[in-house]
Amino acid sequence: MILVDVNVIEDVLEKRRGWKASLAVLTLARQDKVNGHISALTPPILYFLQHKPDDVARVNVMAAIRNLSIIDLTAGILAAAFAEKRLNDLEDAIQFHSAKGGGLQTLVTRNQQDFKGVEKEIAIRSPEEFLAEITKAQLPAIRK
Repeated sequence: MILVDVNVIEDVLEKRRGWKASLAVLTLARQDKVNGHISALTPPILYFLQHKPDDVARVNVMAAIRNLSIIDLTAGILAAAFAEKRLNDLEDAIQFHSAKGGGLQTLVTRNQQDFKGVEKEIAIRSPEEFLAEITKAQLPAIRK
């Protein structure tokens, strides 16, 4: 069970460096091969970053988050994020506490350095690292 950070989806929408690995992570979730989640904060951020006409931005965001479960942004998650001292950015704190509150094991992000200090509580992986771990974990099943 993973939380997909905003920047991973943004990679795909903007075809930024590393976008193919990010797309592979989203594809695994879309195919129900991994249980993918996002914070409720993610869709509005993605919409805001689109810089496209309203109708195009809405379609792009909804397509990008297809088959990802949304973790509600609760008062508890917000309180924990605002109180979080180990992370410098509130948005990162919300992503982290959404993942933690959702009982997720891994946060997949393009900005691992932003999550230093909480990596003992949840695995922080780049899309490439996550894909390598999934592939390695599936090898024994493939060999049988």
